[in-house]
Amino acid sequence: MSMVLLRKLDNRFEADLWCHALDQQGIPYRFRTFEDSAYDGLFVTQRGYGDIHVDEKWLQAARRVDAELSQVAQTRGLLPGELATRLEHTLLEPTAGAADLQRHLDQCLQWGMAAACVSPWMVAASAERLAGGPVALCTVVGFPLGTQSAATKAAEAAELHRAGAAELDLVINRSLLLEGSWDQARAEVAAVRAAAPQAVLKVILEMSQLPQAVLERTVALCAAAGADYLKTGSGYFGPAEVEQVKVLRRLLDQGSAGLGIKAAGGIRSLEQALELVAAGADRLGTSAGAAIMDQASRDWGPEA
Repeated sequence: MSMVLLRKLDNRFEADLWCHALDQQGIPYRFRTFEDSAYDGLFVTQRGYGDIHVDEKWLQAARRVDAELSQVAQTRGLLPGELATRLEHTLLEPTAGAADLQRHLDQCLQWGMAAACVSPWMVAASAERLAGGPVALCTVVGFPLGTQSAATKAAEAAELHRAGAAELDLVINRSLLLEGSWDQARAEVAAVRAAAPQAVLKVILEMSQLPQAVLERTVALCAAAGADYLKTGSGYFGPAEVEQVKVLRRLLDQGSAGLGIKAAGGIRSLEQALELVAAGADRLGTSAGAAIMDQASRDWGPEA
């Protein structure tokens, strides 16, 4: 097997990201950290973290993976210390109480998470605790099934935004999508947008439940109605999948490039987080945010 250099990597974060992507594509590679050998054969000090060599027969495929990851790195600033700023640490467990909330907010502040996503009844207390800090306050609207009327969702959004929620995750009415009631579905999203015009609005799609043609129309109508992000699902209908994120990224790049992607559901490990970010996710919703950052801290050191 003839191995050729694919890329030199600057840090452990990049190394994990590239190795996971190559593993996912089944591409044979060898990764060497410069910690394994402080000097190469010419006794020249190595800069960076390590390098990846791939089987020459797989070089073309590996270069495609490399190009995709390089684009992600350029546009999304993938650095170890920035992982937390992609995580929305989530507390939507129906039996969670005040002590759980305080522990959750402590974790969000400790790690500098992008947002603390909490149940609607927790918004007021969370807003007081997070006021003036770097962690955004997020909550859900029409959760978890999205079967409330548009007026009910709009009223809920307005109330929660007034109470301090800066970000709202709206469950869209899938019945409207599946029966092709596009104008009514668009009006629902637009009503919530109008009820909280300053909020960051993310629309929960439940991608596992939508045919491709329906998904394509839904992406377009959400963009037209003023959504800021599209979210893969609530977690109630299966975990977030890499392919879902890739599909959303392709659709957005084709016509609604200004929207972000939030992957959510079943994200329990650093490996999953890296795979979803590599696929194109801008945000990750997970109740395991603190555990993921603990793992990142162990793997990458204090800089994570």
